[in-house]
Amino acid sequence: MYLQIAIATGLRQEFTYLAPDPSKSSHQPKIGLRVRVSFGRSERVGLIVGIKQTTDLDLSKLKPIIELLDDTPLLSPELWQLGIWAADYYQHPLGDALMHLLPAKLRQPIPNQLIQFNWKISTVEAEFGRAKKQQALWQQINTLAPEFNLSQLQNMGIKPSQLKPFLDKLWLTTSYPKSQEVTLKLAQKALDLNLEQVQIVEHLARVKGTFSCNLLNGVTGSGKTEVYLHAIAHQLQAGKRTLLLVPEIGLTPQLLQRLQARFDNRVLALHSGLTEHQRLNAWQQAGLGQADIIVGTRSALFTPIPQLGLIIIDEEHDQAYKQQEGFRYHGRDLAIKRAADANIPILLGSATPSLESLANVTRGRFTQWLLTQRAGSANSQSYQVIDLRNQPQQAGISEQLQGMIQIQLDLDHQVLLMLNRRGFAPSLQCQTCGATAQCPACDANMTLHRRPPRLHCHHCEHQQPVHLHCPQCQSHQLKPLGQGTERTEEQLNTLFPNTPVHRIDRDTTRKKGSLDNMLEQVHSGAPCLLVGTQMLAKGHHFPNVTLAAILDADASLFSSDFRGPEKLAQLLVQTAGRAGRDQIPGTAVIQTYQADHPTIEILVTQGYNAFATQELTRRQQSGLPPVGHMALFHAQAKNATQAFALLNWLSQQIQNPALTPLTKALLMFGPMPAFMARKANYYRAQLQLQHPNRKQLQQLLLQLCNLLDQHPAARKIRWSLDIDPQELG
Repeated sequence: MYLQIAIATGLRQEFTYLAPDPSKSSHQPKIGLRVRVSFGRSERVGLIVGIKQTTDLDLSKLKPIIELLDDTPLLSPELWQLGIWAADYYQHPLGDALMHLLPAKLRQPIPNQLIQFNWKISTVEAEFGRAKKQQALWQQINTLAPEFNLSQLQNMGIKPSQLKPFLDKLWLTTSYPKSQEVTLKLAQKALDLNLEQVQIVEHLARVKGTFSCNLLNGVTGSGKTEVYLHAIAHQLQAGKRTLLLVPEIGLTPQLLQRLQARFDNRVLALHSGLTEHQRLNAWQQAGLGQADIIVGTRSALFTPIPQLGLIIIDEEHDQAYKQQEGFRYHGRDLAIKRAADANIPILLGSATPSLESLANVTRGRFTQWLLTQRAGSANSQSYQVIDLRNQPQQAGISEQLQGMIQIQLDLDHQVLLMLNRRGFAPSLQCQTCGATAQCPACDANMTLHRRPPRLHCHHCEHQQPVHLHCPQCQSHQLKPLGQGTERTEEQLNTLFPNTPVHRIDRDTTRKKGSLDNMLEQVHSGAPCLLVGTQMLAKGHHFPNVTLAAILDADASLFSSDFRGPEKLAQLLVQTAGRAGRDQIPGTAVIQTYQADHPTIEILVTQGYNAFATQELTRRQQSGLPPVGHMALFHAQAKNATQAFALLNWLSQQIQNPALTPLTKALLMFGPMPAFMARKANYYRAQLQLQHPNRKQLQQLLLQLCNLLDQHPAARKIRWSLDIDPQELG
């Protein structure tokens, strides 16, 4: 037999190897098994994607595989087909795409059958001699039941590797745990639903076992999570499991608490905050049916889940669902594909739905469910726009806003301030010559941080000490320009010295448990000030926050990215929605130098849905997504000329008369520099393609990728293709 092996090499091809000698292998090759192969001067892990009885290749040049790593495929047939479909749709090498579906540990040559979850004590007659430490460990283990699992072991502070001596002596044996039946186990009574919530829950119960894509469009604080909990309960009652995706790790503990408080069922979390070993264990437990509810971020989409009955995508509009490097898939879109393949319903929830989802509602592909009222006794928040023109301010906080903050603190309430810029100041400028601190590797200013003091590029992560004098003119007159969350925090401590200030951004939440600790203090209800980046705007429930302020609403108003207004509207509405979520009315404040801008006016007076309708009309007129379809070729090289030369060559191929049937309605922009022309010492160029017909665009892209694969220069230059890009730069 000849085996077609897909390997994560970045090459759009499979490789042929000889099957192992049947007399030397305990199991037979099958589609989907991992193999260890020799590749060039190294060894790689690949996946069998085809088995043939004949080949046209020179047999003397074919190598046998080194080892079959599995006896059964790790990916279910449904996930296998999803990976193949995704590789095809996103025009990505098959080996890279399929390997992305596996936990990082399984991309290494680890035999899967050696990773176990349960241990069973097979003897109590153990002789230790002088091995006192082993004897003490054995006594600890014997306090467990005759059969125990990994979590029980970890609760005692024992590592699985410490069991090896006992396994070698057969004092312990291993086994996979048996899959348990799914039943509903309520830990607390469910909350009552209003009529709007009941309608969507009853619909999901009716359509179980059939594909149905549902958009839950509910104002902030309208009880979307409670709808999720009721829908999950219906699935558990029917013996089915649920996959619940969230955009950020920071939202995972909050949802887990809600789920664990409501259900006595097994809840499993999968996200990048876990170690590779923890992630592998969770992935395998899910595949073995050891969890009823799986909660995770984007990549949890690829978790094997038997008896899957429902997929929920929380904050479906969020940019975090789109992978921005490598395999550039969109988690929301692949989740819809997975639900369609499995013939199950999917629920997309958001207070600010993406224009893609709203367009699919218009086309009749999605069913929209509206939640127009806040849950319980909460009132809708009121908006107030502060025009910063001629308005005195300190570190970006206007005097008017200072007064509003003080009133809320005097009433023992909490206040949230959002500024989507980390650090102390976006740049450090010389007041003598005007030079700013530039990143040596990027076309970007270095951000000034104070704790610890440093200049930090947020694009390539380069860091360096703060200048004591200007490198250009040697002047000591260096001044921070603009505001970041650090500077705002410092100013708030000065203005309100008797009130705790909690800063929540990537810098303060790096350490494990740091975000949880801060949120615990906030949820205590004591008066405090929260300041942070958009992390604060994503789904958090702060009952005592009565004032939410966006300090700088202008950053995205004039973005060169056509999605800029949509992103700004979502950020403003999501941030404003943190205020007044309990019985006390809330106010959302928007500080801006463009108080009469149409986007801000329509959001404040008519709401997000009115804005979205207007924005969709604009996209219709320009043929931009979601009305038209887009793809973006990226090229980057150490030399700018090389990157542009490759894309210029590609643009010439597009104009080839042979491609005319596919390019009649095509719009091409570029080649042009990326928004940041140089990043991490690479010069970046891009070629943007727009087409009204998705099928024709895909056919064109396939031919262009094949041409690039054959072009000698393409092997020396980093290039990639982003289909349905969410960021243009």
